[in-house]
Amino acid sequence: MTLQNVFPWILRAQQEGWAVGAFNANTMEQVQAIVLAAQAEAAPAIIQISHRALTHIGSGNEILGIKYIAAVGKIAAESVTAPVALHLDHGTESEVIQAIALGFTSVMFDGDGLPFEENISITKRLCDMAHSVGVCMEAEVGEVPKPDGKEFDEAAIELTQPDEAAQFVKATGIDTLAVALGSVHGLKSKTVSLDLERLQAIRKQVSIPLVLHGSSGVSDNDIKQGVSMGLSKVNVATQLAQAFTGAVREVLNKDGGLVDPRKYMSAGRNAQMEVVRERIRFIGASGKAK
Repeated sequence: MTLQNVFPWILRAQQEGWAVGAFNANTMEQVQAIVLAAQAEAAPAIIQISHRALTHIGSGNEILGIKYIAAVGKIAAESVTAPVALHLDHGTESEVIQAIALGFTSVMFDGDGLPFEENISITKRLCDMAHSVGVCMEAEVGEVPKPDGKEFDEAAIELTQPDEAAQFVKATGIDTLAVALGSVHGLKSKTVSLDLERLQAIRKQVSIPLVLHGSSGVSDNDIKQGVSMGLSKVNVATQLAQAFTGAVREVLNKDGGLVDPRKYMSAGRNAQMEVVRERIRFIGASGKAK
């Protein structure tokens, strides 16, 4: 199947109380794991590529990274019959424009750090561009922090304000809104609880589907409740990296003389595929592509 605009499935998920999974990838094997899991579960799924992944894939050149992953994502989607989207996560303005031009079917502009009105202005312009060619547009109000292994001040986390969220959605016309409810990118254990009262307040003012970033560090109970309250796209990254790397490490530890990347990368691919399948089932997306 060709790459799809996943927004119709996200809308359906919102209406029916489940969520579409967006799974981060940094290598070809990780992309394959995502689409193979979607096929096995007969579920819509999103291949999600972050700004830092683009830098890695392009050997320091983000635009080259977009070109590489656009080609890989297209082939991966064509290898299965499950609906698959290719999403740019936390992109800059120039990256979003390039991604749209090169065939990504979903994009997110990260206006974190910009004044609110400037964020609205750029997001609206990019949203109009995306919609003109049938691409789903996501943006964020508030901040899901990226500590990168460093200490961060929890009190300084900028949670989404319901009034600002409503104003932003109305002014920009975006399809999905990423909300900050206390989750953190990059956590290796499920130690975070979501501010579900804040989610309820946002839901009262915002009708479009909402997105959860940083789900790997959030308790499964809170994810489940959040999905029932309108989190219709759930991003997963660190859990996948843990499974992939753990499997590679296990293979190499068993055979210190192994030098063939195919043997350990395939183990990583298989391990990640199983985690993607489990997350698809957990958020209720299994079988929804039928």
